[in-house]
Amino acid sequence: MKLHVVCMAVVCVLGPAVTVVAQTFEVTPFVGYETSGSYPVENPTTASAFRAEAGNVYGVFFDYPVLGNLQAEFEWAHNPTSYSAQDPVSGQYSTAFSTRIDQYQFGALYYLSDAGIAWRPYVAASVGFTHDSNGAANAGRTAAGFGVGGGITRAVSRHFAVRGDARWMPTYGSNGTGSYCDEFSGCYSTMVRNYLQRFDVAIGLVVRP
Repeated sequence: MKLHVVCMAVVCVLGPAVTVVAQTFEVTPFVGYETSGSYPVENPTTASAFRAEAGNVYGVFFDYPVLGNLQAEFEWAHNPTSYSAQDPVSGQYSTAFSTRIDQYQFGALYYLSDAGIAWRPYVAASVGFTHDSNGAANAGRTAAGFGVGGGITRAVSRHFAVRGDARWMPTYGSNGTGSYCDEFSGCYSTMVRNYLQRFDVAIGLVVRP
């Protein structure tokens, strides 16, 4: 009888804890669209700039609650596309080679409304890196990047929700020398960093175990 009582007490204590632990993370596979973006080449010869073409994107978000409405987040986004090169003389772009662009971002998401509300808007920011797996014997490329954006989730049930997300996802492209002017020093040369400016929009299914 005593053993039965002890077992019931353990179940009562650990039951809610197990439920909480089981729901301390979210997995969100998504599909979407990524805009084009370009960056200039520092010492142009055959091309004065490269442009990553717009195309479909798919991937996954992993989220883990940290405190209140704040969540730690990892994002992987895969974009099969191509690069176009800009002719230094005509300024026209033409396809140069195919590529597979993978973006890896580590950041945070903050919900603007509390849990239990069906519609939950949020803001998010992240830093990470982007890897290009280029075709036609072109060398791959890895560069730093970051992301800023937001979205909204709509709860469907205890374990599922629909998520819409939109982000600005720049990746470092090249650097060069540019002119900068201010009222104190006049005009002078300085280092200019160029980024591959791209935007993502996506829709996904949030799964909570």
